[in-house]
Amino acid sequence: MQTKYTQRHATLLVLIVAVPAFMQMLDASVLVMAIPQMAQSFMVSPLALGVSITAYVMATAILLPATGWLADQIGAKRLFVMAILAFTAASILCGLSQTLPQFIAARVLQGFAGAVLGPLGGLIVMRIFDKRDFIRMVNIFSAPMLIAPVLGPPIGGLITTFLNWKWIFYLNVPIGIAGVLLVLRFIPDQPQARRPFDHVGFLLNASALGLLIYGFDELGSGSLPKSAAALFLFLGIALSFIAIRHARRISHPLLSLDAARYSTFRLTSILGMPFMRLPIAALPFALPIMLQVGFGMTAFMSGMLFLGHTLGDLVMKLFTARIFRQFGYRRAMTVNVVAFAASIAACALLTPQTPAITIMALLFASGCFRSVLLSGIGTLSYAEIPPDGLTGATTFSQVMVQLSQAIGTSLTVILIGFAMQTRGAAASLNADDCRVALVLVAAISLFALLPLSRLAPDAGAELSGHGRRGSSAIPVEV
Repeated sequence: MQTKYTQRHATLLVLIVAVPAFMQMLDASVLVMAIPQMAQSFMVSPLALGVSITAYVMATAILLPATGWLADQIGAKRLFVMAILAFTAASILCGLSQTLPQFIAARVLQGFAGAVLGPLGGLIVMRIFDKRDFIRMVNIFSAPMLIAPVLGPPIGGLITTFLNWKWIFYLNVPIGIAGVLLVLRFIPDQPQARRPFDHVGFLLNASALGLLIYGFDELGSGSLPKSAAALFLFLGIALSFIAIRHARRISHPLLSLDAARYSTFRLTSILGMPFMRLPIAALPFALPIMLQVGFGMTAFMSGMLFLGHTLGDLVMKLFTARIFRQFGYRRAMTVNVVAFAASIAACALLTPQTPAITIMALLFASGCFRSVLLSGIGTLSYAEIPPDGLTGATTFSQVMVQLSQAIGTSLTVILIGFAMQTRGAAASLNADDCRVALVLVAAISLFALLPLSRLAPDAGAELSGHGRRGSSAIPVEV
């Protein structure tokens, strides 16, 4: 049951719910700037740190389908507070880590907590406010999450250059404490409900996602034989089919597949998302390595340059509604897939002599293209979903986001390793390896054009207002 709030009170509630998501995104965007220094601290290759990102994503993907059920059982507010505390505690453990295995274990704990924070924040907003206010509230909810990627690279570079990478994680402590106090003070209690838990579905989904992400990671890291990595992938795919069959046969599956029946969701969130999000995952991983290891830049300098990418994303949010209204989803997303791929490939042309302003301008442009794609995926996916199917569709989409992120990072590591192998077994990582990976990632991302070409010309018109007069629909990133 919704309660009427003044506009100021409503804005305050949404911003409080967004604090933990801000902390989570700030943590992710800061971390990529510290990878080279962390690799030195753990005495491993920078590529080995890719497993810490994959482990976080894997843990998030495993627990994500159960978030809705946990919220009903424990209560959304109580679960939210528990997740904030767990994320904060795991951040402290990350900072205290002395070895890479310790760090990975702490990142797994972070991932479990992070699986709850983002989806649960949106769920609380949906339960507090009436549907007619939801779009406006989601815009407010998204604002801190758009700011976090802007602040992350320069903060990460500053901390890494002048302090120590451990302070990247200690930074979460005051944010987490503030978030808990604000949620306890201002967020109303949430109703609880009882429904059966799909134990078989949870085990199948967790095992399938875990094997898939681990298999892709092992293909890149090379710590296991390629045949073993391929076996993990095969088992993950097999369990995925079993999980899908199970979900179709029971009345209350943990991960509902109903959204896949709608063409816009299927073409964007299932078929198109992995290719569109590939360069989104690859660029923040490969480019800092190229700038710092290949060009000899400090973490602070590379973070300042990467600020252009996140600024482009933030600025373009002001124009995405107009773009989709003017050109429609299909045309706008098609053009931006090509433009984004071209900007990623252009990063391979950078050299140590390239002026900093040129690098920042290129990254600003790529951030603009990224922004349009994310807004397109995050809104068009739900164009045909009925209100009672939004929770299931959001959960399914978030699982695809996490899986796509893991695949994108792992594939980038694979491509960099492939480039190193072509130069010889004893070759050390250099800028050319990152260049090869960026070009190949850009080429692979163009496969997103295939599902986009199957969209109806007026797909999402009810959201964008394309071809209609007087529409004020505002696409938001979900």
